[in-house]
Amino acid sequence: MAFMVPDEYIQYYEGNKMGIKTPGGEIIIPAIYDFVSSLSDGLFAVTEGNYTAYFDEAGNEVLPFSNKYESYGHFTEGKARVLFRGKWGFIDKAGREVIPPQFHYTEEFSNGRAIVRNEKEQHGAIDEHGELVIDYRFFVLTNFENGYARFGDMKTWGLIDKAGNIVVPQQYISIGRVYRNTVTVQVQEGELYREGELTIGGAVVWNNNLDYLNELNQKKKQFIAACEQLVQEMYSTGCPCEYGRFRDFIQWNKPVGFIDQELLFSAFRKKLQVLGNDLFSCEHCGTQYQQKWSQYSAFLWVLNVTISKAGNFNSKGSTVAASIPAALGFYGYDIEKYSGKYEESDIETVMRYLRS
Repeated sequence: MAFMVPDEYIQYYEGNKMGIKTPGGEIIIPAIYDFVSSLSDGLFAVTEGNYTAYFDEAGNEVLPFSNKYESYGHFTEGKARVLFRGKWGFIDKAGREVIPPQFHYTEEFSNGRAIVRNEKEQHGAIDEHGELVIDYRFFVLTNFENGYARFGDMKTWGLIDKAGNIVVPQQYISIGRVYRNTVTVQVQEGELYREGELTIGGAVVWNNNLDYLNELNQKKKQFIAACEQLVQEMYSTGCPCEYGRFRDFIQWNKPVGFIDQELLFSAFRKKLQVLGNDLFSCEHCGTQYQQKWSQYSAFLWVLNVTISKAGNFNSKGSTVAASIPAALGFYGYDIEKYSGKYEESDIETVMRYLRS
């Protein structure tokens, strides 16, 4: 088993031990250690038991194995963070303690600054000598890039420079990386999102890059309203469970989701009795629905719904069609999106299909 790591080196295993080799197969560090990190600042951090050492790109041991510190970090800008008796400090590439352990927590160095945090969960920054050059006053503070760091509260963000001066106020829901003194920013105004290019010290030039998102959000809002109206209408003459196309549409027991199904079931669920453990029951006919969220990838969770108990109802409506309309499209990676079974259509077409 092998994994590519930065700078064209490969982490590889032999049994349960790890080493480093080149894509051509040249062994740099033999697979005899518990863990070998990716290359950082010209050095690999190598761990064996409770001991850590640092090796260079030729496979030479630069700093010998030691357990003096409770934890060792990557080298960046000539320093690696270390933990001693619950406090963090830094060593240099000669193993000398250049910033004594004294901080509640610290990130690695970037742009001559390292973000530090105190016991009150406030963030500041130190310089290469360990001096606190930006006081503890930020709820969140990211590493410096191109001379600037983002600060905020996970909802809105601003920018500070290396002296701690606020150069972009905390009013944007997203701030990108600074490039040539400009940065991409996003704001939310009511239900609408806007994006633009901000020149630090200047104005924002707004664009239409988020028009597609605003259009999708508007369609979702309309779809939710249509779903709620449909569910109410079906309950006025019985219940939605009686409609075969409705049942088929919300039962999406596959490792991928689509937005229409989730929104329809969310509207339907408001009318159901909660039984606990993500189980819901229709009070009209007793049909029980099991909801399950599944992780499809690192960033994607999908909703799967199944009928765990059939209720007392008489089926209404037409049989399930060979081609099923979808108003908002899919997300995920299911090839059925392209198989002809699903067709993107308008909201009213979907509603007519479900009630027919």
